[in-house]
Amino acid sequence: MALAFTLVDFWDDGKRIHVAGTIAASGNYTTGGDTLDLTELGSLGVPTTQPPIQGTAWMDGLAGYDYVFSPGTAINSNLVKVFEQAGSAGAFAELAAAAYPAAISDDTITFYGVFPRLR
Repeated sequence: MALAFTLVDFWDDGKRIHVAGTIAASGNYTTGGDTLDLTELGSLGVPTTQPPIQGTAWMDGLAGYDYVFSPGTAINSNLVKVFEQAGSAGAFAELAAAAYPAAISDDTITFYGVFPRLR
């Protein structure tokens, strides 16, 4: 499993930090979701050390898969679950544990999250 984050932009609204970026997937998907470590945000100048606020982060792609972001208890333990529409698998079944299909590894996956500010 490998999900790599690339920062596109961030801004401070005076209460929270807003982060926009892209995600690249490579390697193998893990059932239950792959870990998305956002620790590098600090080294990129984003003033936060905590995961996004519950319910304020989401991901989207163009290849027809659903990416569901779930904030972790720490900035390095966020999960991303991938769901696919497959007739035989039912409506939006979770992607099977295996190598990411080319449609995902080649997808343009965007990320937006709202983070607590450093105190």
